[in-house]
Amino acid sequence: MLAAMDNVYAVILAAGASSRMGSPKQLLIWQDRPLLAHALANAQAVLAERMVVVLGANVEAIKAAVDLSGSKVVLNPDWADGMAGSIRAGIQAVPETASAVLLMLCDQPLINAAHLQSLLSAWQNAPDRIVASQYAESFGVPAVFPAAYFAQLASLTGDRGAKPLLLRFEDTLVKVPLQEAEMDVDTQGDYQRLHALN
Repeated sequence: MLAAMDNVYAVILAAGASSRMGSPKQLLIWQDRPLLAHALANAQAVLAERMVVVLGANVEAIKAAVDLSGSKVVLNPDWADGMAGSIRAGIQAVPETASAVLLMLCDQPLINAAHLQSLLSAWQNAPDRIVASQYAESFGVPAVFPAAYFAQLASLTGDRGAKPLLLRFEDTLVKVPLQEAEMDVDTQGDYQRLHALN
Protein backbone atom coordinates (compact mmCIF):
# COMPACT_ATOMS: atom_id res chain seq x y z
CA MET A 1 0.00 0.00 0.00
CA LEU A 2 1.65 3.22 -1.15
CA ALA A 3 1.22 6.32 0.96
CA ALA A 4 -0.86 9.04 -0.70
CA MET A 5 0.96 12.07 -2.05
CA ASP A 6 -1.93 14.50 -1.92
CA ASN A 7 -1.13 15.61 1.64
CA VAL A 8 2.60 16.11 1.12
CA TYR A 9 3.83 19.73 1.07
CA ALA A 10 7.09 21.23 -0.14
CA VAL A 11 8.79 23.63 2.27
CA ILE A 12 11.36 25.71 0.38
CA LEU A 13 13.86 27.57 2.56
CA ALA A 14 14.81 30.90 0.97
CA ALA A 15 15.18 33.30 3.90
CA GLY A 16 18.94 33.73 4.20
CA ALA A 17 20.89 36.90 3.54
CA SER A 18 23.52 35.15 1.35
CA SER A 19 26.29 36.94 3.26
CA ARG A 20 29.07 34.85 1.71
CA MET A 21 27.70 35.46 -1.78
CA GLY A 22 27.37 39.23 -1.43
CA SER A 23 24.02 39.35 -3.22
CA PRO A 24 20.74 37.42 -2.77
CA LYS A 25 21.46 33.92 -4.02
CA GLN A 26 17.72 33.32 -4.34
CA LEU A 27 17.93 35.64 -7.37
CA LEU A 28 21.13 34.34 -9.01
CA ILE A 29 20.37 33.52 -12.62
CA TRP A 30 20.86 29.94 -13.78
CA GLN A 31 19.51 28.76 -17.13
CA ASP A 32 17.66 32.04 -17.63
CA ARG A 33 15.79 32.20 -14.34
CA PRO A 34 16.49 32.84 -10.64
CA LEU A 35 17.53 29.90 -8.46
CA LEU A 36 14.39 30.22 -6.37
CA ALA A 37 12.25 29.99 -9.51
CA HIS A 38 13.96 26.68 -10.35
CA ALA A 39 13.19 25.27 -6.91
CA LEU A 40 9.57 26.39 -7.20
CA ALA A 41 9.12 24.89 -10.65
CA ASN A 42 10.56 21.56 -9.54
CA ALA A 43 8.38 21.43 -6.42
CA GLN A 44 5.31 22.40 -8.40
CA ALA A 45 5.97 19.63 -10.94
CA VAL A 46 5.67 16.98 -8.23
CA LEU A 47 3.39 18.57 -5.61
CA ALA A 48 1.26 21.03 -7.62
CA GLU A 49 0.30 24.06 -5.51
CA ARG A 50 1.21 22.45 -2.17
CA MET A 51 4.24 24.65 -1.58
CA VAL A 52 5.37 26.84 1.30
CA VAL A 53 8.19 29.32 0.62
CA VAL A 54 9.97 30.77 3.65
CA LEU A 55 11.41 34.23 3.04
CA GLY A 56 13.35 36.55 5.34
CA ALA A 57 16.11 38.76 3.97
CA ASN A 58 15.58 40.74 0.74
CA VAL A 59 11.86 39.99 0.69
CA GLU A 60 10.82 42.85 -1.59
CA ALA A 61 13.52 42.12 -4.17
CA ILE A 62 12.59 38.44 -4.24
CA LYS A 63 8.86 39.13 -4.54
CA ALA A 64 9.57 41.51 -7.41
CA ALA A 65 11.71 39.02 -9.31
CA VAL A 66 10.04 35.65 -8.70
CA ASP A 67 6.45 34.59 -9.32
CA LEU A 68 5.32 33.22 -5.95
CA SER A 69 1.61 33.09 -6.82
CA GLY A 70 1.36 29.29 -6.74
CA SER A 71 2.77 29.00 -3.25
CA LYS A 72 2.05 30.05 0.31
CA VAL A 73 4.65 32.63 1.37
CA VAL A 74 5.63 32.89 5.03
CA LEU A 75 8.11 35.29 6.55
CA ASN A 76 10.68 34.17 9.10
CA PRO A 77 11.26 37.25 11.26
CA ASP A 78 14.23 35.50 12.88
CA TRP A 79 15.99 34.65 9.61
CA ALA A 80 19.25 36.12 10.90
CA ASP A 81 19.39 33.42 13.61
CA GLY A 82 19.86 30.69 11.03
CA MET A 83 18.07 27.98 9.13
CA ALA A 84 16.28 26.34 12.08
CA GLY A 85 13.91 29.30 12.44
CA SER A 86 12.99 29.03 8.77
CA ILE A 87 12.28 25.31 9.12
CA ARG A 88 10.08 26.13 12.11
CA ALA A 89 8.19 28.82 10.17
CA GLY A 90 7.70 26.45 7.26
CA ILE A 91 6.45 23.56 9.41
CA GLN A 92 4.01 25.86 11.19
CA ALA A 93 2.62 26.98 7.82
CA VAL A 94 1.66 23.55 6.47
CA PRO A 95 -1.89 22.34 7.20
CA GLU A 96 -2.50 20.07 10.16
CA THR A 97 -3.60 17.42 7.67
CA ALA A 98 -0.12 17.25 6.08
CA SER A 99 1.26 13.71 6.07
CA ALA A 100 4.84 14.74 5.22
CA VAL A 101 6.98 17.65 4.06
CA LEU A 102 9.57 17.73 1.31
CA LEU A 103 12.22 20.05 2.77
CA MET A 104 14.16 21.91 0.06
CA LEU A 105 16.76 24.65 -0.29
CA CYS A 106 16.64 27.29 -3.00
CA ASP A 107 20.37 26.96 -3.81
CA GLN A 108 20.70 23.39 -5.13
CA PRO A 109 20.32 24.18 -8.85
CA LEU A 110 21.23 20.74 -10.21
CA ILE A 111 18.22 19.11 -8.57
CA ASN A 112 15.24 18.59 -10.87
CA ALA A 113 11.68 17.35 -10.56
CA ALA A 114 12.66 13.74 -11.31
CA HIS A 115 15.05 13.79 -8.35
CA LEU A 116 12.31 15.07 -6.06
CA GLN A 117 9.95 12.42 -7.41
CA SER A 118 12.46 9.68 -6.56
CA LEU A 119 12.57 10.90 -2.94
CA LEU A 120 8.79 11.01 -2.73
CA SER A 121 8.47 7.54 -4.26
CA ALA A 122 10.87 6.16 -1.67
CA TRP A 123 8.77 7.78 1.06
CA GLN A 124 5.58 6.27 -0.38
CA ASN A 125 7.15 2.84 0.13
CA ALA A 126 8.24 3.65 3.70
CA PRO A 127 5.88 6.40 4.93
CA ASP A 128 7.01 6.19 8.56
CA ARG A 129 10.65 6.91 7.75
CA ILE A 130 12.64 10.00 6.83
CA VAL A 131 13.95 9.91 3.25
CA ALA A 132 17.18 11.85 2.67
CA SER A 133 19.41 12.58 -0.32
CA GLN A 134 22.73 10.75 -0.26
CA TYR A 135 25.77 12.31 -1.94
CA ALA A 136 29.55 12.10 -1.75
CA GLU A 137 30.34 11.09 1.84
CA SER A 138 27.24 12.66 3.33
CA PHE A 139 23.46 12.95 3.24
CA GLY A 140 20.95 15.74 3.68
CA VAL A 141 18.23 17.71 1.93
CA PRO A 142 16.14 17.57 -0.13
CA ALA A 143 14.54 15.22 2.37
CA VAL A 144 11.04 13.97 3.12
CA PHE A 145 9.97 14.13 6.77
CA PRO A 146 6.79 12.31 7.86
CA ALA A 147 4.38 14.24 10.10
CA ALA A 148 5.59 12.30 13.15
CA TYR A 149 8.82 14.34 12.94
CA PHE A 150 7.24 17.79 12.57
CA ALA A 151 7.52 18.63 16.27
CA GLN A 152 11.21 17.76 16.26
CA LEU A 153 11.78 19.83 13.11
CA ALA A 154 10.01 22.75 14.77
CA SER A 155 12.24 22.49 17.85
CA LEU A 156 15.55 22.73 15.95
CA THR A 157 17.80 25.67 16.83
CA GLY A 158 20.71 27.51 15.25
CA ASP A 159 22.04 27.38 11.71
CA ARG A 160 22.59 23.69 11.05
CA GLY A 161 19.23 23.09 9.45
CA ALA A 162 17.81 19.58 9.61
CA LYS A 163 21.16 17.79 9.78
CA PRO A 164 21.08 17.10 13.56
CA LEU A 165 17.71 15.39 13.13
CA LEU A 166 18.96 13.33 10.19
CA LEU A 167 21.98 12.25 12.23
CA ARG A 168 19.82 11.30 15.20
CA PHE A 169 17.72 8.98 13.05
CA GLU A 170 20.47 7.82 10.70
CA ASP A 171 19.84 4.15 11.56
CA THR A 172 16.33 4.29 10.11
CA LEU A 173 16.82 6.79 7.28
CA VAL A 174 15.98 5.80 3.75
CA LYS A 175 18.85 7.21 1.68
CA VAL A 176 18.32 7.88 -2.00
CA PRO A 177 21.51 8.41 -4.05
CA LEU A 178 21.43 11.98 -5.36
CA GLN A 179 24.86 13.33 -6.30
CA GLU A 180 23.27 16.54 -7.58
CA ALA A 181 22.37 17.53 -4.02
CA GLU A 182 26.04 18.04 -3.23
CA MET A 183 26.16 21.24 -5.29
CA ASP A 184 24.86 24.22 -3.38
CA VAL A 185 25.64 27.82 -4.21
CA ASP A 186 27.04 29.70 -1.20
CA THR A 187 29.90 31.70 -2.71
CA GLN A 188 30.90 33.36 -5.97
CA GLY A 189 33.26 30.42 -6.52
CA ASP A 190 30.33 28.00 -6.28
CA TYR A 191 28.40 30.10 -8.78
CA GLN A 192 31.32 30.09 -11.21
CA ARG A 193 31.65 26.31 -10.84
CA LEU A 194 27.95 25.96 -11.60
CA HIS A 195 28.34 27.91 -14.84
CA ALA A 196 31.38 25.87 -15.78
CA LEU A 197 29.18 22.77 -15.67
CA ASN A 198 26.73 24.22 -18.15
